[in-house]
Amino acid sequence: MVTLILLLLISIKIYFVSIKTVLRISFFIVLILSGCARRGSPVGGPKDETAPIMMVANPPYETLNFEEKEIRIYFDEYVVLKDLGKQLVVSPPLKNPLSVSPQGTASKNITIKILDTLQPNTTYTLNFGNAIQDNNEGNKLENFKYIFATGNILDSLMIRGDVANAYQKNNLSLQVLYCTN
Repeated sequence: MVTLILLLLISIKIYFVSIKTVLRISFFIVLILSGCARRGSPVGGPKDETAPIMMVANPPYETLNFEEKEIRIYFDEYVVLKDLGKQLVVSPPLKNPLSVSPQGTASKNITIKILDTLQPNTTYTLNFGNAIQDNNEGNKLENFKYIFATGNILDSLMIRGDVANAYQKNNLSLQVLYCTN
């Protein structure tokens, strides 16, 4: 079809216009008929089914002798915080709640501000539950915890000892382990 139009314009050229004009008109006709871009929706690739991954935390995860008032946790993708008020559990509990941002917008990091005085020689666990989700697909980072200690050891949450039966005069070994799952 384009060839036909070019031949028609060239034949018209003989009688009315110069070759430059014919070439300009031909160029614009070809441009209009061919189009410049492909129309349609982009394919986008496979669906994201992986949860966000913590890349780094500052101070680092399981820090000893913690004295900071702010924690930053960085992720491999944009995350949002969902139902943080219901999901976030701090152990042991603090008198003043933590300030966690950003809330309502997506970010590759979250900032936690501690507005309370921390107890000495205590291991703290910030359990986010399922509050951290990726921004696009809503994949949850399940049971994410940030742990730190104000002392020089992390509490193992394990108790060991002996239990004695006073009536039968025999000892039983006892080991109790606190499990979160």
